[in-house]
Amino acid sequence: MLKIKVIRTLIDNYIWLVINGNKCLIIDPNNEPLVTKFLRLYKLHLVAILITHNHNDHTSGVKALKNIYQVPVYGPKETNYINNYTIENNNVISILQQCKFTVLSLPGHTKYHVGYYHYPWLFCGDTLFSAGCGRIFNSSITNMFNSLNKINKLPSNTIIFPSHEYTINNLDFIIANNIALLNNMFIVKHYRRIIKRMILNKIPSLPTSLYLERIINPFIQCTNSFYEENFIKFPNDMNNFSYFKFLRNKKDVF
Repeated sequence: MLKIKVIRTLIDNYIWLVINGNKCLIIDPNNEPLVTKFLRLYKLHLVAILITHNHNDHTSGVKALKNIYQVPVYGPKETNYINNYTIENNNVISILQQCKFTVLSLPGHTKYHVGYYHYPWLFCGDTLFSAGCGRIFNSSITNMFNSLNKINKLPSNTIIFPSHEYTINNLDFIIANNIALLNNMFIVKHYRRIIKRMILNKIPSLPTSLYLERIINPFIQCTNSFYEENFIKFPNDMNNFSYFKFLRNKKDVF
């Protein structure tokens, strides 16, 4: 039976592990000593490494882990310096028994960013966060918008595994700017109280769900696949994309 564990590292990074029996794969490892300690503690045999994009806080442990455990690395074009297999949209990766990941191209945060989808799980790196989305680096706001729209077309019960603990900051941004496209600020504030208690008790706020993000996340609410089903009126007669761009620019300086 497949199960998921998390290693928390740096200030707010999450390294996700998918486990089947005593075998596991790891996603975006940035800390070889911490990962090695975890594998030894739980007597896990590492069989593969998956990378979502090329930022150092997602890749800095890959080379050492690859050499120590002699495992293949799967990653997008931008990590081909360390990949054994460079993957593209709709590629299917079969690693653990009963586990096939479909690669989703999710550019926006970076040019060739990818996610890994095994129903109902999506490992989305720095594309979607709880109540927020990733910054734009060497890609475009249009690509990020389209990537979130792609995610939002997945089933509502999709469980989303982002790579950072940004939930409180994202909720604070929504509250400070009174962003309540569904007129549901009371839900956002209530959810913030829940998340605050979790973090104070050192409980991860992640994973989240697509169903929940459709309620609290204004970046998801801007996407076409949500907007077409929910008659939201955007401020100042903006359309959904222009408001998405406005929000992303505003969040950059929050």
